[in-house]
Amino acid sequence: REYLDLARVEGGELQARPRDGVDFTAEIVDPACDIVAPQLVERRMTLERVLPAGPVVVSCDPDLLKIVAVNLLSNAVKYGREQGRIRLTVAGHAAGFGLRVWNEGPGFPASQRPRLFRRFSRLDTPELRKRKGTGVGLYTSWRIVKLHGGTLSADSREGEWAEFRCEIPQPIPGATAPEAREPDPG
Repeated sequence: REYLDLARVEGGELQARPRDGVDFTAEIVDPACDIVAPQLVERRMTLERVLPAGPVVVSCDPDLLKIVAVNLLSNAVKYGREQGRIRLTVAGHAAGFGLRVWNEGPGFPASQRPRLFRRFSRLDTPELRKRKGTGVGLYTSWRIVKLHGGTLSADSREGEWAEFRCEIPQPIPGATAPEAREPDPG
């Protein structure tokens, strides 16, 4: 699936088709959690959901942002500590809305951060090399978030945790193709 999504992104076929009135939790977060639930059970991990009391109703392309949510959650399971915790946080705010996915695990060194959102790039640490991956999911997610005029960033404390943050502005600026150059997550 990741390679098909990447082909659509690279071929310019992936266009954001935002619609108003999307319940972010019901249409994106809940289905993404359902998709990764078997992986969570297999690795005996706990998913904590930190959600606002009411719905976060936004303008976005729910199909595309579901790809982002699934990628972030799948990575948290794949790279997290077995029997560890994952925390998914959704927040609406004046400028837009955000999704954060945090996990206990090896994290990544700050020196590796620039490689995170590059196509076919994998982090080069002994712990992370043991995990299978294509280096496509985060790049595709970065491109999708850019289609929404948003940002995708990451932070970590090596040996303890990693967190990925997606912020989408509201209203969404004109749905345009993302920049062709590689990301500078700086």
